Formats: sequence, structure tokens, C-alpha cells
Amino acid sequence: MKLLLILSLIVTAAALTSCSESSASPSTEHTAAPENGAQFKEGKGVALTALMAESIRLQTAEVQEEKIAPAFTLSLQAMQRGTEASGWLTADQAARVQPGMEVELGTAKGHVLRIEKAAYATLGDFEVTVQTAAPIEAGSVITATFRFPAGDAVTAIPQAALLTTAEGTFVYAKNDEFFLRTPVKVGARNGDHVEITDGLYTGDEIVTTPVMSLWLAELQVLRGGKACTCGH
Repeated sequence: MKLLLILSLIVTAAALTSCSESSASPSTEHTAAPENGAQFKEGKGVALTALMAESIRLQTAEVQEEKIAPAFTLSLQAMQRGTEASGWLTADQAARVQPGMEVELGTAKGHVLRIEKAAYATLGDFEVTVQTAAPIEAGSVITATFRFPAGDAVTAIPQAALLTTAEGTFVYAKNDEFFLRTPVKVGARNGDHVEITDGLYTGDEIVTTPVMSLWLAELQVLRGGKACTCGH
């Protein structure tokens, strides 16, 4: 009888010990999701949980080739009442603009009267003067849109896929289950797309929206003191 009692106590103690160890030491095969729904690995990029990706409405698309009709807008100001208004161009913009070309002035039209190299490049490299169809008052500011014909198809992405920071211009490229912030160089732009001259290839998969949310998630992991989710 005494032997049976001792055996019963041993079995009970073993069971309690097993439960305690199981509770204190969870399986190493399971990795808990990061608190903020994101994790970062050097050289890999940022990864999101499915819930996080759904909550920010993450969308991706393949890089394609597009024919881009370049365009840019410029603020022009009239120095005196009349039909002339001037603004400033960069050297790259001035290389495209030609005297006589048509310019959109809101719902009206105008044309380039002259382009002059600035004596002092404080506001821009070149001053452009546009002639308006109707007189405008001195001091008036108008927005001019310069449009150019499309060339050959080039590697292009949606404007919304670009991330511009103090460190440069980037896109988030798909890298297995991660999204890697990748530096790119841009070329011609239109209202919807921008040419990529370096950093991506046709067929690459990138995040189209919301790139700022990904950037903030990456910053939170890297600089928010959450070392346990950094993966290094």
C-alpha cells in the first residue's frame, strides 16, 4: 500500500513538472509575429504580416514598358500688365523647350516667346518668357504646363510607387517575402508614370501603394527600439 502511494506521488510530480516546462519553454519552431506587424532583415528588406498588409491595403505590380509623353508645370509671373509672364527653367527643362512651342495656361493657351540664360543662377538656370492670348495684370501668377511628344517605350512605373526621402529616390521591390527599398534614377515624367533609367528591370515586382506606410514601418523597426523584430 505504501509502495503504491509513493508511485502515485512520483507520477503526479512528473506530470506537474512536464506542464511547467511546457508552459515556460514554448516551441522554438514557432516564431511570434512582430508587435507592429513588420520585421526587417539587413539585405532582405521589410516583411509584413498578412494582417498588416491587408490593413494598409498593400498593392504590387510588375514593372512594364510605357511610352511616356513628358510634361512639367511651371509658375509664371507677370512683371507688368500685358501679355508676357516669366518663370525659371532648369538646364534639363530648357534643353526641351523651344521658342514658339505651345504652352497650356489652365484652359487658355500661350506660346514660348524666348529663353534666356540667367546671369546668376539663383532661381534657375534659364528664364523663359511666355506670351499669353489675353492681357494679365502685373503681379499675376499663372501655371504653365509644357508637354512633349512621347518617344520609344521605356521602363516605367506609376508615380505613386516612388518614395522620395532625404536619402534619395527609392521603390520597394519584391524580394521573396520581403520588400527591399531600392534606389532608382528617374527620367521623363507624365501625369501617371515616371521613367526609370537605373535600378529596375521590366518584369520586376514592386509596391505601387502605399510606399509611405512601408517606409514608416521600416523606420519604426529600425529606429523605434524594437530590436527583437529586426532579425539581426
